[in-house]
Amino acid sequence: MRRPSRGPRAVRARENATVGLAGWVFADALLALTIIGLAAGGAVHAGSEEPRPVAATVAPAPTPVPTVTVTAAPEPVPSMPAGVAQAPVVLQVDVDGSNDDTIRSSVAAAVGDLAAQGRRAAFVLTFGTAGDPGAGTALARRVNAQLDVAAPGVFAGSAKRDFWRAVNAQSPRPGVVQLEVYLLQQ
Repeated sequence: MRRPSRGPRAVRARENATVGLAGWVFADALLALTIIGLAAGGAVHAGSEEPRPVAATVAPAPTPVPTVTVTAAPEPVPSMPAGVAQAPVVLQVDVDGSNDDTIRSSVAAAVGDLAAQGRRAAFVLTFGTAGDPGAGTALARRVNAQLDVAAPGVFAGSAKRDFWRAVNAQSPRPGVVQLEVYLLQQ
């Protein structure tokens, strides 16, 4: 029985596998040598000899003479707020079917105590309660547009963000806006 001869394709496939294996062996060897070189950290220097002690004389440094400089007292720096309070002041405003004037007066009444204390908002998260996200964020955006006019002492310059709040057990009625006011600390 005659043994089948291997064709040129089988020989080429075996040669390609060998070349590929040789490439991986070379890459692994290079990686191992790199790691060994890094681990040695320059401790081995070719052709270096042990250092010879060298006698040297060092003159002592002269003692510096202290100098005194008198400057005027610095100008007082205006006080900056210590930061933003971690807990918000939560306010509820009913704006269902209200016009912008009514929204402004409702917000002004809700933040009257904050305005009287001279408190300022760093940022405000406004949640519009509605059955769907589009209507809720539109309601929140509408209220946020009126905050600076309603209470400029509290809201002017603060960051405002619009959010949707679903109608559920905690917020059973649409048209109510919840303001989470994060105040600057005094």
